[in-house]
Amino acid sequence: MKYIQTVLFSVLFVFFGTASAFAAGAFGVELGAELSRYEHGAQPVSERWQLKMYEITPPSPDSRFDTYAVDTFQGRIIRIMASSPDDPSENGASTLEVLESLKDELMRKYGEPSLNLEDIEDAGDDLRGYLADEGGLEVLEWNFSGAGNDADRPGAAYVFLAGSETDSGKQSTYCTVYLESEEYPSVSDQASQMEQSDEAGQAEPSE
Repeated sequence: MKYIQTVLFSVLFVFFGTASAFAAGAFGVELGAELSRYEHGAQPVSERWQLKMYEITPPSPDSRFDTYAVDTFQGRIIRIMASSPDDPSENGASTLEVLESLKDELMRKYGEPSLNLEDIEDAGDDLRGYLADEGGLEVLEWNFSGAGNDADRPGAAYVFLAGSETDSGKQSTYCTVYLESEEYPSVSDQASQMEQSDEAGQAEPSE
C-alpha cells in the first residue's frame, strides 16, 4: 500500500486546520468531516492507538489520483493522503505531470511554499532510480504555523514523490499530496507515546 510507505517519510507541522473548502472541492475529501460521509472499508488498514487509517472512495474523486487514504481521530478526518497511479516509465513523465499540476494549483491557492525543491532535474532520465536512492523526496511544503486561523486552508500541505514496486515486480513512481489539520501532529505524537508506553510495559520482567 503505497500511501503507507509514503507516510514513513512525512514531516509533522503544527497549525490550525478545520474543514477546508479546497480539500472538499479539489480533492473530493474534507478535513474535519466524519469518516461516515465517505465509502470506506469496514476495518482500518493501520491503527496506532486512536489514530486509524482508512482507504476511502470520495463521491467525486480527482482524476489525478487512484488511491485515497485518511487518518481519523475519534471518527473525524485529520489527515488526507491522495496518490497518483503507479507510473512505470523510467523518466516518470506522468508522475511529473501530476506534480506540476498540483504545484500550480496549490500555489494559486496558498501562495509561495515554504519549501520548493527545484532540483528534480538532478534525477536525469531515471527518476525511478533517483527516488529509490533518495528514499523518496518531499518537494513542496506549505507550513502555516503562526499565520492565524483560516478556515479555507489546512494546517499544513505538502507534496511527496516516491517509488514503489508494482504487482509485476517492476519499479514505478507516484506523487502524493497531503493535507493535515492542526490536530494531526499532537495526535500522532500521543499515539507514539502510547505505543512506547505499551512496549515498555510488555518488556518489564514479571516477578
